Amino acid sequence: MKNSLETQRWLKDAEACLSTAQTVFSLGDYRAAVQNAQLCIELSAKAVIACFAEPVWRHDPSKQLLKLIEEHGSEIEEGLSERLHGLANDVQEAAPWHGWSVYGRLEPKGWMPAVDLCTEETARDLLKKATQGFQTASEFCSKL
Repeated sequence: MKNSLETQRWLKDAEACLSTAQTVFSLGDYRAAVQNAQLCIELSAKAVIACFAEPVWRHDPSKQLLKLIEEHGSEIEEGLSERLHGLANDVQEAAPWHGWSVYGRLEPKGWMPAVDLCTEETARDLLKKATQGFQTASEFCSKL
């Protein structure tokens, strides 16, 4: 393991983002839920990466995570390896929401505000991925 203190730092922030996402989702603030769920997924991936290397400074560390899974495959349980691949896919899918949940997104008819873009469906989907990602990262980091 590269640095267990760094890993724990990333996990602690991921857990805080997950908690906030759950709270604001229950209040109907889907923009804030999307934003915090995206951050939880990103920070969970970075916690896993920190077990072996310094995480890249971007919202989509999926390539770095996949590379480390490949390099350290023999150290990772098979079932957990599949879940880490899922986390890599989720962090790649969620990354654009970092900006979209703040600035909105340019649509064919003009800019759509973040508050309109972040629907209940999107928030629910990212919250599910955040929960799974945090659980996967926590389990992985505790086994190393």
